[in-house]
Amino acid sequence: MFQLFKKRNFNTIFNDTFSFFRIEGKNYFANYIKIAGGFLLVLIVLMYMGAKVFFEGLFTRFTNPQQDQMLESYFYDNTGFFIAAAIFCGILIIILSAINYAFPVVYLRMIEAKPSPSTKELVSGIKKSFGKVIVFSLLSLITFLPIIAILGVICVLLIMILIGIPVAVFVFAFIGCWIFQSFFYYLNNNDGFFTAMRRGYNNVFSNFWAHTGSTAIFYIMLYVIQTITSVIPYIIGGFLTLTEVQGPEDQANALSTMGVLMLVSFLISGVVGYLLTNVLLINQGMIYYSSREHDENNSLHSDIDLIGTDIE
Repeated sequence: MFQLFKKRNFNTIFNDTFSFFRIEGKNYFANYIKIAGGFLLVLIVLMYMGAKVFFEGLFTRFTNPQQDQMLESYFYDNTGFFIAAAIFCGILIIILSAINYAFPVVYLRMIEAKPSPSTKELVSGIKKSFGKVIVFSLLSLITFLPIIAILGVICVLLIMILIGIPVAVFVFAFIGCWIFQSFFYYLNNNDGFFTAMRRGYNNVFSNFWAHTGSTAIFYIMLYVIQTITSVIPYIIGGFLTLTEVQGPEDQANALSTMGVLMLVSFLISGVVGYLLTNVLLINQGMIYYSSREHDENNSLHSDIDLIGTDIE
């Protein structure tokens, strides 16, 4: 059984994030796919079909002037359908994002009591937290967003100086850690938004360098992974396509294929982004439960659970 309540320094925050996936990873991702996989698949199919038509028309018109008029006419004649599809995709993205952010918090909350929660238990927990996720997101627009905007302007100015790059990374890691800690408190307690926001802020500063530093490293790691998985397939496919161009017709086909590759790259990036968000939130969970252990001294309960597991 994974020990949630534990005082953690920089190294243990980092190591326990991976230890969690080693112990609970199979059950965690199996349930994640069962709950979020269907929504994600439908969204991918809809976005692929819509964008494929757009890219094919966009690149084909370079060799066929009439294609542009045909494409405009097609969109004009089906305006209602495209608006409805866009609204449906928007709602789907909201639902999927809410599930994606609630799932790690609910999972960690449930393994406080027992390891490997079932799909039914997780679905019930997500349903109860769904409204709070939406409220947190809306209130963040008038609280965290202005802070991010101000800090973003400062960071842009700092990035102009090479030495300012690591400072900018650290600043964004701080604000990200603050948001996620507030999110954990808001979903796991009966605190109001601003109380959760204050407690999240205190959490970050309870061990500032360890919490912000580990967040910064995970941001960098996950950004690199997402970039590699999305850019490499596009570069390889694009190179192979362009090497086969011989005439105008081949050029049109190549450009159309390039559009599809751009779309596939975007979709891969999106899927990987959703999966990697889980890793980031579990990392934030290690910080959250470490801070709670420091304040509440719950390790005795975890030790009792571990002893019971060993006996079995």
